[in-house]
Amino acid sequence: MTSIYCNRCGFPSATDAQFCQRCGASVGLTAGAPAATPRLIPEPYYAGFWIRVLAALIDTLFLFAALFPVRLLLGSAVTILGMNAQMPMHDLFLARRWVRIGIGISIAWAYRAGMESSRYQATLGKMAMRLKVTDLEGNRISFAEPTGRYFAKYLSALTLGIGYLMVGFDERKQGLHDRVAETLVLYRRE
Repeated sequence: MTSIYCNRCGFPSATDAQFCQRCGASVGLTAGAPAATPRLIPEPYYAGFWIRVLAALIDTLFLFAALFPVRLLLGSAVTILGMNAQMPMHDLFLARRWVRIGIGISIAWAYRAGMESSRYQATLGKMAMRLKVTDLEGNRISFAEPTGRYFAKYLSALTLGIGYLMVGFDERKQGLHDRVAETLVLYRRE
């Protein structure tokens, strides 16, 4: 994939584009204008295993801090409601566990998918490590791709972590979850 960069804002555009998609400046050739040499995009710099582990650790600490009070309050609310309904203790503890797990998964999914499909293209941990998640051509992804990527991480874990270890050995540093969602994790260039 080749692109040219806008001379005004630096945003990459297709080589046949006439105007920048970000700022609207003219990037294509106009009649009578001398041919400009387009600046080609350098090869992508894929994020490796250990930098992604560090980003995941930052995200885990953030999510733990954000989820702890929410899960505590919901667990307490379920306990109070269950005791008022005179549920057996075993059923009450089981219901509380399922509510806390469900809320944890839902919030983690919304955070990761929302952040990776946003204009930042990264969670807080990835932003701290100067990483971003893209499609296979380096473009921003929609909400569906990081959703698939998040749930495919369970596949990576179910393979005894081999799905994660693939990052260290793959040419484009894709784990199983990246391959399933057709995404890449790249270092930011801007």
